[in-house]
Amino acid sequence: MSEKNISANLKVLCSYSDSISSCCRKMGINRQQFTKYLSGTSAPSVKNLRKMCAFFGVETEEITMDTDAFKKLVSSRRRVKKPKSILDNSPQGERHTKLLESMMLKSSEDIQPYLGDYYYYYFTPSYEGHISKGFARISLVDDIAYSHFYERAEPGQAMLEGYEIGKFVGVVFVLGERIQIVDYGVHCQRAISQTVLYGATKGSFSLLSGITLGVQGRNSRIPFSSRIVFERIASNISLKQKLKHVGLFEVDAADISSVIRSRLETSSSIAHPHIFTALEN
Repeated sequence: MSEKNISANLKVLCSYSDSISSCCRKMGINRQQFTKYLSGTSAPSVKNLRKMCAFFGVETEEITMDTDAFKKLVSSRRRVKKPKSILDNSPQGERHTKLLESMMLKSSEDIQPYLGDYYYYYFTPSYEGHISKGFARISLVDDIAYSHFYERAEPGQAMLEGYEIGKFVGVVFVLGERIQIVDYGVHCQRAISQTVLYGATKGSFSLLSGITLGVQGRNSRIPFSSRIVFERIASNISLKQKLKHVGLFEVDAADISSVIRSRLETSSSIAHPHIFTALEN
């Protein structure tokens, strides 16, 4: 945890508020203690850090970012209108809002069997002949399903320098028996990815297959799509232990089972049968 970054980034967040006293009252944090956080003379506990992040609407990983990058992140969010406000201002706003709320409610019921932890696998265009193995968690908060993805990138290919473990956060819907995920990179908001998975045909399942669409690492920025497989794993293992198994692997590596490999591979005569990239204009 970077205490220096937390102090500076808290000051950035407070600059958008009416007063520090008001923030402290709403967060339920002692003003004197909060002042120490701002000055950097004291580091917040994990509990208080989460409380502050929830109040200001940022992730705990984001508040430790480099301050210049954090300023850009917060500024970009402040310029974005809330979707509900946009809908309400349109002639059909109320109707569309009700449709969205109905869709989200139905999805929150259908997502229940898929909540939990997974490893996911896909052929990465950044390293030909290699499979990227990441960790995913799907959770439900206030009837909205969220995804948290973690991937390990080689130096030079991470979306943002210094963040070889990339974190991606998104929303999850189950629509028409398909699991649909839209996510973005927490440390670098330069791309939005979409993943569509087949729903399970039985009550219990271990694998989910689908397609993912995204943008290659920071060097080439090529749009691509690839088959993807989610492998369900036990949730009683710590996140730290799970991340030890995340990384890039050769196709025939022991970490990639033959079942996973067969679901990723396709029979095709094109040069790169597992990756589809967009043509340049």
